[in-house]
Amino acid sequence: MWLHVRDEARAREKLARYGVAVPGVRFTPRYEDLLESAEVDIVSITTPNHLHAGQAVAAARAGKHFVLEKPTGLDTRELVRIRNAVRRAKVRTIVSFELHYNPYLRFVHWLRASGRLGRLRFARVQYLSRVTNWYSGWGWVRTRKSGGSHLLAAGCHAVDALRWCSGLEAEEVSAYHTRFTKGYEWPTTIEANVKLGKGALGHVTSSTDFMLPYTFGVELMGDRATVRDTLITWLKEQPLDLDELRRANPFPDVKLLEGRYGSESPAVRIETLMPDSADVSHHPFQGEIDEMVDAVRRGRETHLSVFDAQKTMELCLAADLSAEKGGRPVRLPLIPEHRRD
Repeated sequence: MWLHVRDEARAREKLARYGVAVPGVRFTPRYEDLLESAEVDIVSITTPNHLHAGQAVAAARAGKHFVLEKPTGLDTRELVRIRNAVRRAKVRTIVSFELHYNPYLRFVHWLRASGRLGRLRFARVQYLSRVTNWYSGWGWVRTRKSGGSHLLAAGCHAVDALRWCSGLEAEEVSAYHTRFTKGYEWPTTIEANVKLGKGALGHVTSSTDFMLPYTFGVELMGDRATVRDTLITWLKEQPLDLDELRRANPFPDVKLLEGRYGSESPAVRIETLMPDSADVSHHPFQGEIDEMVDAVRRGRETHLSVFDAQKTMELCLAADLSAEKGGRPVRLPLIPEHRRD
């Protein structure tokens, strides 16, 4: 194993602090050493945001499969460069929207895909996280050059969850943003209204301004039932069968209990690890890495490849563009399929 680090002593200290044993690990300050090594098959890119595109393109050109942190690119030109390099090299990729492996989001995705919500009419996802100078990456994430925007730096998780959980792609977006939290070079709250396919509407909030713990809210409203965070509810005329849902539930780490919606309506309560934990040890990176390794071994695409992530990033860029234009709607996609550079 190779580790690309700026400070070897600091890296060794961190490995020891967290009890990570990596016998035979080699440290290098040169990213190029990883790309030139015949021992390296997969590169994990977790650098500041403005470095992602260049390093991803270099990895593809070197024939390396890669794991890429979000955001993949900070503008459409970077997205096109990544897409074209990966297509030419035919390497496998996965983008770190690791909440796809969170049990709650996997269950909600399944609930919608199984038809139990019916035809979707509205979807909303909120990414609310109070990030200031306590964050180790504060020095670069707060800047336009490297952070980009709140959607690009953080809220893209919510945009991606909107796409994945709803199963619908965006056709148009209109957004507004504002700034409250000091220290950032970009607006710290953005609200985006999204026209989704099949006549559905969507909404995303991305903010660091609110005085509450890290919150990742999810709502999917269909014509049969609705899921709002940890509750599934319905109309009395078309009740949901809890026993049938328990039998069908494919996720052993998701428990379904009797609950209440409001003061008197029955509901199903979802009990599992939610996607709102700030504890990195709760983040399901193992599922992401397992899928990447399997994709390389089998010669298949991951479901979170740079090609899929491009759609999330385009929606983020379109929302930022709309907000800059005072809420003027922006059509999607931003990148025509034939665009080369």
